[in-house]
Amino acid sequence: MKRPELEFPLHWEFKIIAVRTDEAFAAICEVIRSHGFEEKLAASNVSRNGSYVTYTVRMRLETREVLDSLSRALAACEGVKYLL
Repeated sequence: MKRPELEFPLHWEFKIIAVRTDEAFAAICEVIRSHGFEEKLAASNVSRNGSYVTYTVRMRLETREVLDSLSRALAACEGVKYLL
């Protein structure tokens, strides 16, 4: 499958669906910081039973490599179920 062509730099918004725990939140924040970003997560939707939360973070990415690296790291975080 061919990846879409993107023009960098660009503003990118990640939607992160994760278990609703302090540990998952901390792991996601650490990945963002370790990639050199200071953006804060904004919590939005919480699942009906309160087990999951959707976080949104918007950032300016300079290269495809940064986008790919950050995507892989966020998806690998403990507690992250989906990354959009």
